[in-house]
Amino acid sequence: MKLKTKRTLAAVGVLGLVGVGLAVHTGTGTPSAWGIGDIAAICPLGGIEAAIASRTIVPPLLIGLAIVVALVALAGRAFCAWGCPVPLLRRVFGIKERKADKPTLAERDGANDSRNWVLGATVLTTAAFGFPVFCLICPVGLSVATFIALWRLFQFSEATLSLVVFPVILVLEIVLLRKWCHRFCPLGALLGLMSRLNRTFRPKVAPESCLQCSGGSCSRCADVCPEGIDLHHPEQSVSLAECTKCGECKDVCPAHAISFPFLRRAGKPEPSVAPSIGCAEDAVAIVER
Repeated sequence: MKLKTKRTLAAVGVLGLVGVGLAVHTGTGTPSAWGIGDIAAICPLGGIEAAIASRTIVPPLLIGLAIVVALVALAGRAFCAWGCPVPLLRRVFGIKERKADKPTLAERDGANDSRNWVLGATVLTTAAFGFPVFCLICPVGLSVATFIALWRLFQFSEATLSLVVFPVILVLEIVLLRKWCHRFCPLGALLGLMSRLNRTFRPKVAPESCLQCSGGSCSRCADVCPEGIDLHHPEQSVSLAECTKCGECKDVCPAHAISFPFLRRAGKPEPSVAPSIGCAEDAVAIVER
């Protein structure tokens, strides 16, 4: 089974868990606030907005944010590929990633990253209005809210205006703002900052198997990466902190030379490769900045 299929099943499974929670009243919450009882692994951006809006910091909130930081340190931005409903909806609407949509190294360089500006605007508007403004248009929240509204329609015959408003905003964001994830998503920006702590499940090239390392012209892994990561030319590549663990590079590699090990083995000698090709693990490590 290809990883793309697994990612689709994972995203559907997230919504399935929301349905189970609604059906049997488990109280586990939604992707905006998973948890048990008073302790929720809350959406980090939503948690920050809630604290700013209420001007209050409570222990459950801090515990929830600490859980999120720990999960991101372990899995990086995996939520963006495996749990976020936006990629799922893009596949439903048949919206494919274009090469022009991918971010470049310059566009991911601090102040040049437009997501960071949106993240800053999100924080400032929350402080100014005393309300988490971004939550009104967050695709994750809108997707879950639409799912819950549909659930209540079928379970209680409860028809509300949200059944129209939420899907319309969501479709506009998905269809018209094709570059939402790479240019506008403040949650992606925040997870990207947190994932600088991540050192696990990072893509690794096996030079002895890689066609490019053997002198070939293959560049499929770089071409297919939605985040603009090039494992062979790290000096020109977006940081590995932006990796969403989607596995597209692994699926597309004709030589099956890419893996996602839990940790890189230290001290393992690498086969010699052409100096002009950055296939060695030392070269790949340059993007770990």
